[in-house]
Amino acid sequence: MVGPATPDVAVTAAVAGGGVVVAGFLAAAGVPVERRTVLAATPWMVVGGLLHTLAIAGAYDGLPAGILGSALAAPAAVAIAGLPWLALVQIGRVRPRADPAGYLAATGGGALVPLLAATVLFGRATVATVVPVVLTPVIAAIVTAVVVFVLGLSAAPAIATTRSLGLLVVYAQAFHAVAIAVAVDGLGTAAEAPLTALATDLAAMGPEGFGSVWPLVAAKLAVAVLTLVVAGRVVERRPVAGYLLLGVVAALGIGPGVATLLAATLLA
Repeated sequence: MVGPATPDVAVTAAVAGGGVVVAGFLAAAGVPVERRTVLAATPWMVVGGLLHTLAIAGAYDGLPAGILGSALAAPAAVAIAGLPWLALVQIGRVRPRADPAGYLAATGGGALVPLLAATVLFGRATVATVVPVVLTPVIAAIVTAVVVFVLGLSAAPAIATTRSLGLLVVYAQAFHAVAIAVAVDGLGTAAEAPLTALATDLAAMGPEGFGSVWPLVAAKLAVAVLTLVVAGRVVERRPVAGYLLLGVVAALGIGPGVATLLAATLLA
């Protein structure tokens, strides 16, 4: 699938700078970076993947398609999520009990529901396309359970420290890994991404029977495990840095996983 044209340097700088500025405003406003806050950003991670895939599929034209169909989707998603969150946080300061994490989750859910509906309407919703979309998260959950069980035997302190965020990171990377395997091995999608193409080349030199992208699947699970172990130590000393690390790695699994899965199914 050929995506939209990449924006020029001026647009790239403006979008990237906008994401940084919004992040700076959030930091200046003293928005808390806690475990619950990062978990609340999960709907926005899915929204980012949806926006990116819809742009590549041609759901919208012009500059928005160029921005959201490229790597600029990440800073654009930060800006899109951050602006309404910042506004709600400021408004919420007049309340006796403000809930920044709740505001983030609410805005993300509010954006996710209509966007999911638009994706289904724009795409091809058939049994052949819907079944992989439904099964992939389930398989990812099973893989996550296995990885967490092994970690519980070998790195229990890391799981105890990172808790739900650690589980989210493992699930996010497992979801992306399974989505790639389903797209390439299950649905026959061409391995266009550089890392996926490299994985297929490595798999061709290895044992048969494990699929063509098993090196990438193994690498992503290893990244999840390594992140969990490292973040477990960081959270103990610098919680904010640890939570941000876990959030970034989770976003790099969920967003691309959604994009990979939908590009091979509903929006193929």
